[in-house]
Amino acid sequence: MKILHTADLHLGKKLNKASRLDEQCAVIKELAELADVEDIDVILIAGDVFDASVPPAEAERVFYRSILTLAERGRAVIALAGNHDDERRLCAAKPLAEMQGIVLAGELDYTAIGGGETLSDPTPPPSLYALADAADYLQKQRIKYAGRYGGITVQKGDEKVNIALVPYPSEGRLSRWYEQDYTVSYPDRVKLALEKACEFFDDGYNILCTHLFLSKSETSEALGGLAALPVSVLPQNADYVALGHVHKHLRISKTPLAEYSGSPVQYAYDESRTKSVNIIDTEKRAVTQVVLKSGKKLTETNADNFDECMARLDAYSSDYVRIKYSGDPLGKEETIKIKSHPAFNDFVVTAAVRTDKTVERRAHLSDGEIFDLFYKSRNGDKLPSVELKAAFVELMEELKSAQ
Repeated sequence: MKILHTADLHLGKKLNKASRLDEQCAVIKELAELADVEDIDVILIAGDVFDASVPPAEAERVFYRSILTLAERGRAVIALAGNHDDERRLCAAKPLAEMQGIVLAGELDYTAIGGGETLSDPTPPPSLYALADAADYLQKQRIKYAGRYGGITVQKGDEKVNIALVPYPSEGRLSRWYEQDYTVSYPDRVKLALEKACEFFDDGYNILCTHLFLSKSETSEALGGLAALPVSVLPQNADYVALGHVHKHLRISKTPLAEYSGSPVQYAYDESRTKSVNIIDTEKRAVTQVVLKSGKKLTETNADNFDECMARLDAYSSDYVRIKYSGDPLGKEETIKIKSHPAFNDFVVTAAVRTDKTVERRAHLSDGEIFDLFYKSRNGDKLPSVELKAAFVELMEELKSAQ
């Protein structure tokens, strides 16, 4: 069986005032085409389907059309609730979704899906038997699945794959899943929830799909109310852990093999410009990374006069451009021309920050670079972890977009 792992669609997210829905639609179309080329059986979306708990109606429309497109040709599609998603809203269409082979995952108990322990053969409505494409209908329903406590078992022919599905385990969600022992630390309670979800794993191929902020450090960190958990919370009986939350491709653990696919669209100037998805081949027990082509790039560039600003915008005309400007003040008409350029997205005027010893320019630095300087000043020149820095950059982007 072949499984495509992606995450962090953030449908409805804007870059300043620029909508990204057209790019998101293009990326999803590319994912569908890739799924055809690679003969994908299951598509996993590991959380943060939407950018907000109450997404705009247009983002919801894109989502529902998109998952129907991804589910074509009999693929199973699983969309998991991340920390940005309201699981109740995400799962509102569950009864209709399951009829299309789509699982909307916002809980821990999936026993009501697909008949529980029974993996029954799909049967088309009687009227379809007379149609010339009845065989094609059956081919499109070649993937069967059954719900379990903790996730689902997917079957194609004689092969079965177990997929545990654990949405972002906020305190509220944990309390709804089962009674909590609050004398136990949050990381230990998350570890227990993951273990419970994976109890149905057997000697076949086992996948845990979840949305977590993980750190290689055993010391729990927190940023913006989001806790960084040590990789030791991951269960050892998973062959692969499909993660969402960090927007860059990242292998966070080798045992068990745990990877962030990264977001399929570049959402912050600090993010990697290369976006990809993972493809898991359960027969070969191999994971490969496939680079995506859709979606605009985000480019930061320096300029110190009007002509340079326009030249930079022309040079990166297919990107979203943030200009770091360090020259003399611009006139009103010059400013209007710059902001009217199709590639323009943001304009930052750099300024000198005077210290006792030297004059440092910091306004031109990215959020990630500023965080590096701050962290080093507090921790003896030690740099922050990749995960903590990524979470800081994401938090700053959220604050900016909310303004």
